[in-house]
Formats: sequence, C-alpha cells, structure tokens
Amino acid sequence: MALLARPAHRFAEDWYLALVQHSSDLLVVIDEEAVVLYANPAAAAMFGIPTEEVIGTLAFEYIHPDDRQRLIAKHAELMQSPGASMTNTVRFDSATGEVRVLETVSTNCLDVSSVNGIVINGRDVTERNEYRTKLEASLDAITLAIANAMELRDPYTAGHQREVAHIATALARELALPDDEIKGIEVAATLHDIGKIALPAEILNRPGRLTAAEFEIVKTHCEAGYHIVAEVPFPWPVATMILQHHERLDGSGYPNGLTEHDILFGSRIVAVADVLSAMSSHRPYRPALGLDAALAEFETNGGRLYDADVVDACQSLVRMKRLGLKWSVH
Repeated sequence: MALLARPAHRFAEDWYLALVQHSSDLLVVIDEEAVVLYANPAAAAMFGIPTEEVIGTLAFEYIHPDDRQRLIAKHAELMQSPGASMTNTVRFDSATGEVRVLETVSTNCLDVSSVNGIVINGRDVTERNEYRTKLEASLDAITLAIANAMELRDPYTAGHQREVAHIATALARELALPDDEIKGIEVAATLHDIGKIALPAEILNRPGRLTAAEFEIVKTHCEAGYHIVAEVPFPWPVATMILQHHERLDGSGYPNGLTEHDILFGSRIVAVADVLSAMSSHRPYRPALGLDAALAEFETNGGRLYDADVVDACQSLVRMKRLGLKWSVH
C-alpha cells in the first residue's frame, strides 16, 4: 500500500523535530528576558524537571550562582547582535543535585520569525573536563619530576628551573596572554635547561670560569633539550621554546643566531626570566651579580637583545614586588 504523499515542508518540520526531540544534547529557546520558550527532553532531564514545567521559567535559575551574573552579561551582549553566536562554559545544578559543567553555543535568532528567540545548544562536558584536569595534573607531575632529576645532577642550579617557570608565568600573566598559552610557557620554562643532562658533570659543577671550548659545549644544551622533548606530544611548542631560550633579537644568541621575527614570543619570555634568575643567583664560576645588575642589563639591552614588552613587564613586576621572590631592588 503506497504511503500518502505529504507536503515537503511538513516532512522537513517532522524530521527536524524528531532530531531535536531525540538529541542527547540540550536545546533550549529563550526570549529577550531569558524566559524559556522551548526545551527538548534532554534539557528537562538535565535539570530534573518535566518538560512542560520548564516552559515559562527563567533560564538563569538553572545556572550555578557563581556563573549567573557572567551569563546574564553575555546574554545582554548577544541581544545586541542579530544572527551572532556565542560560546560559553557554565556550571549548573543537575537533577541529581551535583554541580555539572555545560558547554553551550547561543545564537541570536530574534529576527527569525519562525523562532523569535535565542537558541541555546548545550552539551554536558563534566566527565571530559574532569579527565582533562587529571591529565593536566599528571603532566605537571611528570614535568616537575624531569626538572627534579636534572637538578639532582646539577645542584648549583637547584630550583633554577622552577624559579624561571615562576617568573615566566608571572610575565605571561602581566602581558595578558591566554591561559592556555601561559601553561605552555610554564612547561617550557620548567624544562628549559633539561638539555644540560647531556653535559659532562665536571663542566656543570666546576668552579671558576669556563674556557671558550667548554662554553661551546655548554651551548649545546639548547639543542640537546630540544631533542629530548621533541617527541613529547605537548599541545604547545615546548621543544622550540627550549631550543630558542638563548636566542637574542639581534641575532647574537645561540644555537642558531635567530633574529627577532624568527623567535617565538614564549621563547622571549623564557629568555628574560632565565636571565633575571641567573644573574640574581650564585653560580659555581661566579657569585650572584644581583637583581640591580639584572635590571641594568634589561635597561641597556631591552629592544636589542630582549623583547621590549617583556622587559617592561619584568621591570614593572620587580618594582611592584609582585614576583613573590626573595630579591629586592636597592
């Protein structure tokens, strides 16, 4: 028996409605006042309220109190841009009473006559975020373990890598870099001298000035560090930042004599942090030069050897005593 023909538009409506109704992702439509006009079964299940009871409620009621004002501001911003979309990550109180994380995309469809609202698509990403947090914690622990292994072999620079990481992270924050980029710089700074594990111990720990030949051997630690880390699938250019942390803007650095535009910004940050830590600390071949000497070095060579913006951020942090370190300016 042949199926009765249905208008194409009716078939499309039924098809899309079936997709929405059976989606495991939240789909909600709200009006200008954030009142819920429509919620699919997945949304009702997330909040533990029957679908018919969700309609007419205020969407913000379901958002965690600590995220509510931020989301209200984002909603007001989206209202000003017809057709625009905005992503958000918010916490909400689930049907089970636990706080969960929702990743959303909100689209302003107020000028679409068939919708006349803000369409919100959302996915519960709580487990994914927890897994990511555990991975990040493992990464931090492994990174620190590698740095500690290096410091056991080279006691004179014990704490140096962690100190450089602390300074580099503070500089990156002062420069208002994105959080993910800051994390990559922190990892690279923590491991920046890992290549020294390939150097002879008698050179690493010998008191007195190094000969020219010995210094050439020391300079190989950048490339050694690069090769040690290169196969690790970091989501940031960690190996390259390690390779470049002794490069200088005018091409006078090593190992490749790179100039300004070839040096990663993260490498420039690690370079300044490294110099600040090294000049302010004792070494087997010399006593500490002091923080004032480091600042004078940056004053003289900022913009020539070191990135001017990074130097400015460093000087600001030091003078405002916001590095949280033991040094002081005389």
